[in-house]
Amino acid sequence: MEKKEPIKVSLSTVFLIIAIIVIVIMGYFVCKFYNDKVEGANKVNDLQKQVGNLNGTINDLQGKINSINDAINNNKTSEKTETNINANINVEFTNEEVKKAISDYLELYSSAACGTPLDFLKEKGKINYYDPFKNVINTTNGEITTNVKFSDYKKAMLNYITENEFERNWTTKIGLIENSNGYLTHGQLGGGFRNYTIRDIAKIDTNKYSVKATSIVEDDDSTRENNSFIFELKNYNNNCVIDSCK
Repeated sequence: MEKKEPIKVSLSTVFLIIAIIVIVIMGYFVCKFYNDKVEGANKVNDLQKQVGNLNGTINDLQGKINSINDAINNNKTSEKTETNINANINVEFTNEEVKKAISDYLELYSSAACGTPLDFLKEKGKINYYDPFKNVINTTNGEITTNVKFSDYKKAMLNYITENEFERNWTTKIGLIENSNGYLTHGQLGGGFRNYTIRDIAKIDTNKYSVKATSIVEDDDSTRENNSFIFELKNYNNNCVIDSCK
């Protein structure tokens, strides 16, 4: 009987087989990784697209919300303006309101004639921080800078007069101006304080009054005068104030 010889496999063949197996396995994983990456990129793109759509929806909703808010605010502003207009028309004041408004105006007028209205406004609690000892005098031109903001002065005055009256008679006309830093300044002023005593108030028309008064400077009877005025009053910021004085 013929004896079979064993099959001999070279070492190089074994390594070749192993290399082929490794290459196949690596190829599998490379393909799988690529497919997963492509699939992941597609998912990211889909998510980005969904996020973009969502942002667009949010922007649309925000725009609608802003439009609604604007409409509401415009309506409120319109209602407020209409209310203010109506409040300033055909308002009948009591005798006490009329007399007080006129008396305050005449006292402000006297304060302005002998200095500034600031002392009156401080006394009434409208500008509590005013301090004449903090006035700064420019030695070159004599201009006095107060420690009062011009905006605060105007706000305080609008408790007694309308804005139109303020602009007409209570700024440059009496030497009160706003400097570059926003403070109230004025020139050298002075004189005795004139006290007004109202003798008669007669109604001429709706919120228009004729006023007769007597005035005297600091108890000096030689300065006594008889004065006549025409006042127009107005409801301004829910206050009975002076709109004009002649």
